[in-house]
Amino acid sequence: MKWLLLFSIMILSVSYAETAETLPSKLQFREALTSPAAQYSQALLSEAYRRLNIDAHFIDIPFGRSLLESNKGSLDGELARVLDVTKHYPNLVAVPYVLFDTKVYLYINQQRCAKCSLEDVPSLAYVRGSLVLEEILKKLPPSRQVISSGSIESTKNLFLTGKVDAVIFAAYQLNAQSEFPISEQFIFSLPDYHLLHRDHSALLQPLANMLFQLEREGFTENLRLHFGIAAPSRQLQTGQQPFAYY
Repeated sequence: MKWLLLFSIMILSVSYAETAETLPSKLQFREALTSPAAQYSQALLSEAYRRLNIDAHFIDIPFGRSLLESNKGSLDGELARVLDVTKHYPNLVAVPYVLFDTKVYLYINQQRCAKCSLEDVPSLAYVRGSLVLEEILKKLPPSRQVISSGSIESTKNLFLTGKVDAVIFAAYQLNAQSEFPISEQFIFSLPDYHLLHRDHSALLQPLANMLFQLEREGFTENLRLHFGIAAPSRQLQTGQQPFAYY
């Protein structure tokens, strides 16, 4: 019986060593936006990669360009995106673990447009590169004035200085003082995932396992409390395929 147990341990050790050898030693991603959800994701993934002995680097690159670079393989993946991104960028695959809920909010200048909704607001701004928002905005009439901006801060500024009547954000809630009353409208919510280039497919399950481990330890909950992020509405079970919608 002893030799059988020893043999099983040896097989498991060899299997783990083989898996470890297939994992990269260094990865590079776009640096997080200034939103709490993005900052939380970077902190969580940094810890998960550290425990897997992978050196994760986060570099400054425009949000709108990072998907193209990730799909090409110039970056190793996307920090946090919704699953539908993989339809448009087929070289990207989702790590089977829900990071957070991407909640889409619309903010309207009530002084200019007291009874407006997304369908009839005269002008609005958004952060360039958010596929979720771009899919929504495609459905608006072509006569609508839509301004894309490179960052959360510049998008906020367009709205707060009165250059547009409304602003729409994904995974970010506006909390700012203004000279006019603002209404907040919740649009919908989607699960958000860490995406990797398909060249790193061998990393998907080990990384998911580590993220679930951090959840069990309470590390993830402490990070959520620190950044003010709610747990996702529904989490995957081990081995379950990522879902796109709640």
